[in-house]
Amino acid sequence: MSRPTDDLPAGKPLSGKTGLVTVAYTGIGKSIAKMLAAQGALVVVQHPHFPEPAAEVVEEIESAGGSALELAADIADRAEYEDLVQVLLEDCGGWDLLVNTATVPNAEPFAQISPDTFDVDFALTVKGVFHGMQLAWQHLADGGRIITLCHGAEPGGAIYDTTRGAVEQLGHAVAPDFAAKRITVNTVSHGVGTTENAELAAAMAAMRPVEPIAVIAYLAGDAASTVTGQSIRINRAE
Repeated sequence: MSRPTDDLPAGKPLSGKTGLVTVAYTGIGKSIAKMLAAQGALVVVQHPHFPEPAAEVVEEIESAGGSALELAADIADRAEYEDLVQVLLEDCGGWDLLVNTATVPNAEPFAQISPDTFDVDFALTVKGVFHGMQLAWQHLADGGRIITLCHGAEPGGAIYDTTRGAVEQLGHAVAPDFAAKRITVNTVSHGVGTTENAELAAAMAAMRPVEPIAVIAYLAGDAASTVTGQSIRINRAE
């Protein structure tokens, strides 16, 4: 499959871009994939070997006039993730956007969490984001975008809240490493918070009610080229 071309209709700010959305076969990952496709991106729908729902997402995107393909990988497995990226590069001709949505909210009471559960949840969340960022360092086009979506705190979510903190810190820590390539690295999560970035604060003020997908759309575009290293916590829209 080829990358979108300049022949696409006007009003497609992501035309010519390829975006990989992890866990895009369901939930908010699916909504993000559809949003990026609506803005003109060729979207890679990653799924952990669940081809049927992923194919349905691709069909929905294509029926709406967008471009997408589905690729399977366990993103906690480095070899599988590397294979997915190689297929992406071969089929799409380049890679511009990475949106991490791999999260595993776990509501087990803290005292009942087993070491195995802790290891699995960290592998699926933090390790997957880590692999994606390292592969993006190797292959993402200059001027690209890395955006990680986290869900808000939930009662009994000790592990997930810990993984959220880990991926937020990871994004903040590695953002300077990507600066030379003009690649921005940001994290979006539900929750009350503020930002010292005046440009970002003004953009978010215009998004009422603020939705995570609206913020991701902003961060993926040219207007957010100077926004990086941010952990953006937003209120759930009423």
